[in-house]
Amino acid sequence: MRQLYIKQKVFSLSGKFTVKDQEEKDRYYVEGSFMKVPKTFSIMNTSRDEVAPLRKRRSAFYRRF
Repeated sequence: MRQLYIKQKVFSLSGKFTVKDQEEKDRYYVEGSFMKVPKTFSIMNTSRDEVAPLRKRRSAFYRRF
């Protein structure tokens, strides 16, 4: 099983971060919406093709995607 790591900045307005593997290589890129409700994220591979979209649930008390 492959392990992936996310390092997200605490105070980031752009909502962009990378997903790395065990060898510290970039595997995926994630871009989030800035002023969109509900919050959406786009997961892209290394060639910047979208792999999966994510959307935050509105009624969730905790963060759920």
